[in-house]
Amino acid sequence: MTMTLTSKIQHTVALTTASILLAGCAAPGGGAGQVGGDVGGGGGDPCSVAQSALAGVAVGALIGAMAGGKKGAARGGVIGAAIGVAACVAVNVQSRQTKTAAQVDQEYQQRQGALPREPVVVSYASHVNSPSVRKGQPIKVNSVVELTSGTVQPVQSVKEELVVFNPDGTQINPDPKSKNFTASSGGRFENSFDLNLPPNLSQGSYGLKTNLYVNNKLAGTRDLRTQLVWDGSNATIVAMN
Repeated sequence: MTMTLTSKIQHTVALTTASILLAGCAAPGGGAGQVGGDVGGGGGDPCSVAQSALAGVAVGALIGAMAGGKKGAARGGVIGAAIGVAACVAVNVQSRQTKTAAQVDQEYQQRQGALPREPVVVSYASHVNSPSVRKGQPIKVNSVVELTSGTVQPVQSVKEELVVFNPDGTQINPDPKSKNFTASSGGRFENSFDLNLPPNLSQGSYGLKTNLYVNNKLAGTRDLRTQLVWDGSNATIVAMN
């Protein structure tokens, strides 16, 4: 059936609305997906299943109504609920220091002759640990970070985070209880992130990225593209560095 001018306009407006509203739900600090607010107050937990589902229903119903009237609103609400449930992911990290700051500084001086004026990331790598995982079990992402202090500016704070993106490119919020890697000095660290995805996650290509901050400045980033293919109780993970 040929789409009429009116339906084309409705379709375009619906897609535009979807982009704006879903980005507000999924991006950090945006709308229903805001992280770091008053979890126990009037805003509620932005990652609670009930609140995320309700937000998804509202967004989906509005988009559906604009595109297809009452029937569209009902269908959109159901789809929106599924989107809302997957609004947040839980990430936890375990870390061990394999070289002290003094060891890394000494090795850097032996190679380069002297320490730099500002902190330097000597090496940084991350990868998905396993090609498959049982549904409902965490996906493991491992990283190795080595950095040296500077003579003018020492390493005062280090943070590494794991960021997850929906197939449409919007960022999935981390659960407020998630833990990042943090340190207060240089050295060599081996980190292991456990990424817990919602059990009802749909098939698609989900982006993974690790970000490294030194003294509150982005010092490095590593991108991973992962294809999660659900098959019964198992998920095959294809990672491309």
